[in-house]
Amino acid sequence: MEKEELLYAIKRMLTKGGFDIGEPIKRSMIFDFIARKDNIILIIKVLQNADSLRQGIAREIKILGHEFKAAPIIIGLRSGTGKLLDDVVYSRYGLPVITPETFREFVIEGISPMVYVAPGGFYVNIDGELLKEIRDKRGISLGDMARIAGVSRKTIQLYEEGMSSTVDIALKLEEYLREELIRPIDLFSFADLSEDRMPDEKVIFEDIYRHLTNMGYDVFLMRKCPFEAISRDSVEVMLTGFEKNERKLKYKAQNIRIFSELLDRKGFIVVSETTYEDYNGVAIIKKKEIMSYSKDELKKVIEERSSI
Repeated sequence: MEKEELLYAIKRMLTKGGFDIGEPIKRSMIFDFIARKDNIILIIKVLQNADSLRQGIAREIKILGHEFKAAPIIIGLRSGTGKLLDDVVYSRYGLPVITPETFREFVIEGISPMVYVAPGGFYVNIDGELLKEIRDKRGISLGDMARIAGVSRKTIQLYEEGMSSTVDIALKLEEYLREELIRPIDLFSFADLSEDRMPDEKVIFEDIYRHLTNMGYDVFLMRKCPFEAISRDSVEVMLTGFEKNERKLKYKAQNIRIFSELLDRKGFIVVSETTYEDYNGVAIIKKKEIMSYSKDELKKVIEERSSI
């Protein structure tokens, strides 16, 4: 399946699943879509070969997921070892990788995958509390359970404390107890992934970055995103754009508007020199202006100039 065909198929799945879709005006290296349904937000990157995901891209996807409380999902067809299996969660730099069919079941049918790949094979999450409850209720000793599963007593204890197991052992336990112990994988749990900002690398408008930081914002820099940074304080998260001149302002403002509306976040763009105070509903601020603002003044200007 070609990349464009794959992207179209994913968009149709999201639409059928009732999601609103935000797509960059120009192709973004970080994500292909951000999709939202009520309070569920997905950040989606589509790759034919999952191994082509780069660490720097994964870092920025994690930042977006953490700051927007969104689940990052990589959708792929294959890896260097061959075709990816349906109903299995793979991992690249800590991000979940699933096939288009697994994604379809997730967004349309509400079915979560059960199996994930880790060094050593295929694993599942066991409901440890339920396992212990059943074992205690039926008077089954740790030793008996260990013999049935073909593992040590300590391993059974670890399962009860939340450790994952291989698929074959989990199925042995389920068959013996006649209970469903395997828990589905919560793809939304990956929204808790986080990464540090990049304060020591050279950035465009470094003085503005430092000024926002001194105001009390955590500023997370983005290299390949439709906007250059995310600025966060204890109250709000704002999409932040930097531009040297007005030539690229059109696309930057369009992108920030798309994702500000979808995510219900404020956004602004800092430009060295400009005649605009807003562009396409996005607040535009001159560099010399922002350098004189306090935090409260900045928020007031963004509120006054934004129509999103």
